[in-house]
Amino acid sequence: MSYGTNSSRYREMEVLSMSPAQRVVLLYHHLLVNLRQARAHMERGEIEARGNRLLRAEEIVHELAVSLDHEAGGEIAGRLAALYAWLLGEFAAVHLHPDSERLDSAVRVISELHEAWTAVAAQAVEPSATAAG
Repeated sequence: MSYGTNSSRYREMEVLSMSPAQRVVLLYHHLLVNLRQARAHMERGEIEARGNRLLRAEEIVHELAVSLDHEAGGEIAGRLAALYAWLLGEFAAVHLHPDSERLDSAVRVISELHEAWTAVAAQAVEPSATAAG
């Protein structure tokens, strides 16, 4: 058994033990990392690498979109779905016509969502930490 296999099993168990809010935070984090890497590749003229990072970002947004609970989330889920559709459109546009301003705009929106979900995940953890102490 290789170290990489153990490492990925450990990571999988770690992710499975996260709360839904913590998983969303993790997805937003990875989304931001991929978009920042795509921008760096764009600046260096690395077309294939930029495309690969954008494709990974699209996969993450699709994951976020399919995880929406429209029944429980109501209007907020609907707004997030629209936002995710907008992001996918922006990524497609950047694939065709590299535009750092367009990519930066998406990164700003995602950064705000990441901050908000980080706060939500932290609040969800605090009550159980207080009950234990």
